[in-house]
Amino acid sequence: MSAVGAGGLASAPAGTEVLTPFVRAGVLGRLEVHCVAAIGRLAGGLGPEEQLALAAAVRATRLGHVGLELEAVHRLAADADDELASTLDWPETGQWAAVLEDSRIVAQPADYEAQPLRPLVWDGRRLYLQRYFDFERCTAAVIAARCSTTPVLGEASPAELDSCLDAVFGPRPSGRDRQREAARRALTEAVSVIAGGPGTGKTHTVARALSAAHLVASRRGEGLRVALAAPTGKAASRMLEAVRQQVAALEGAGAITPGMAALIDATPALTVHRLLGAGGGTRFRHGRRNPLAYDMVVVDETSMLSLPLLSRLLEALPPAAHLVLVGDPFQLTSIEVGTVMADLVGPDPLSGTGPLAGHVSVLEHVHRFAADSAVAALARAVRTGDAARAMAVLDGESPDVSWVRSDDAAALAEVERVAVDGAVDVATRAIAGDAAGALAAATGVKVLAARRLGRLSAADWSERIEAAVAERVSAFSRYRRWAPGRPVIVTANDALNGLSNGDVGVVVTDGDSVAVAMAGPSGIDLRSTAQLAEFEWWWAMTIHKAQGSEFGHAVVSLADAASPVLSRELLYTAVTRAPRITVVSSEAALRTAIERPVARASGLGELLWP
Repeated sequence: MSAVGAGGLASAPAGTEVLTPFVRAGVLGRLEVHCVAAIGRLAGGLGPEEQLALAAAVRATRLGHVGLELEAVHRLAADADDELASTLDWPETGQWAAVLEDSRIVAQPADYEAQPLRPLVWDGRRLYLQRYFDFERCTAAVIAARCSTTPVLGEASPAELDSCLDAVFGPRPSGRDRQREAARRALTEAVSVIAGGPGTGKTHTVARALSAAHLVASRRGEGLRVALAAPTGKAASRMLEAVRQQVAALEGAGAITPGMAALIDATPALTVHRLLGAGGGTRFRHGRRNPLAYDMVVVDETSMLSLPLLSRLLEALPPAAHLVLVGDPFQLTSIEVGTVMADLVGPDPLSGTGPLAGHVSVLEHVHRFAADSAVAALARAVRTGDAARAMAVLDGESPDVSWVRSDDAAALAEVERVAVDGAVDVATRAIAGDAAGALAAATGVKVLAARRLGRLSAADWSERIEAAVAERVSAFSRYRRWAPGRPVIVTANDALNGLSNGDVGVVVTDGDSVAVAMAGPSGIDLRSTAQLAEFEWWWAMTIHKAQGSEFGHAVVSLADAASPVLSRELLYTAVTRAPRITVVSSEAALRTAIERPVARASGLGELLWP
């Protein structure tokens, strides 16, 4: 039996035979091979090194790299057949670079836009597909230009700014207040970045920055058009909900008027795709020729933003608009191309030089957990790659953090019981028609799995939990598609029905019928089941989909140690989703995740922080 590559091919077609070993090892697939064949026909033939370069550059973007570093080409084999991948004959780096310098399909940075366009760009270190090189260069150029632009509120005097900031933050402290500094930058700069881990007060800062911005505008007799956005609908909704809670507290304290609070409450919270007016494919209604009609755009969960989407957003912003990018640089990167948040923050934002120097605020004090809490200690150990410390915390006596070895059947059964108890609560409330209670219960205990399929994956946990709920709740039928009690998660954007990838809900009894209860802008929104086209049952979820979410208790289920999905960022994202964490994992898998940082090739950080 012949081996089959990542895209379903057993070998490469005629004219591309040099790719066959890479296809059989699973390093290259159908897309890469057919791309090489098509470009080869247009170019009148390609040499072996050119074919491999083009195929590898295409593959790199599918793995999230913006460009391909030749000396690290082995990264492309991370999820390939180890035995076959070890036998692959990659070109020697120096020889390969020399071929790229003279190739007819490779442009240099100085002339990459010259006609006719060439599919590849070689900058002496990284090999790019032309469009991704353009995304990277244009993003850096627009950010640099915005950093020297005076935005809408930029003409306000320091006294005006301080007065409005005093109103929402209180009197200036004698020491340094990084949240206030971040809010001030949001009001004075055309682009600013607010970075910080969970519980460091990012939303607290955003709510006060928005309130202060509206105060500045109103005192100048002007209006301010603001939009909140995030890569997913769930993250956008959570940000709006959190901002509204903060604004209500400000109104209650008399810092802002009821009218201003209502104005902020009415701020739209959109996915970035919906903000840009996404159409079919990669088309957007808003761009350079049709800019957005907002004076300030705040984007949360920026770590989930891909480089192409950030580039499109920057292109669509009016020159004088304020752009505030908020996120955690240590969380998972976008499932698409780029390492946007890490690139924006840079290696040392406090003393580094470059266009973004003075535009980045790093919030470090954790408010969500006590500074000495076990969850905070675990997150810190994972973030810094300290596996020994992380396991010591997990093996400690704290009730908030525990470690269940994946081969401990009794302990695993107890974790399953806890997850099932939570699901039974959801189902019971939903069947009784308690939509609000069911939605709240659905975020009480949640299994977050590293993988979609396999043992202890999201699918495995979902099957176990649903079967147990059916046994314990007689009114729940697992064979009825829209049985009240089923939690659901939307898996694709649906502009027609106003749904976004990541939106969650619960099927509930609604009189004599059923509906899907979801959190809406003004409370519970009951949706017809016909409105949900693409979704999954939400008994458990992948860690990737959990970004931007919070739960009462997160059960973090890791894959086998050999799984390529395990990474430091994946585990860090998971263990910062709740104030109570249970990790289900072998010691080998835990060590692998902590000691393996995501390694994506990107040049954006170097352009912003030279």
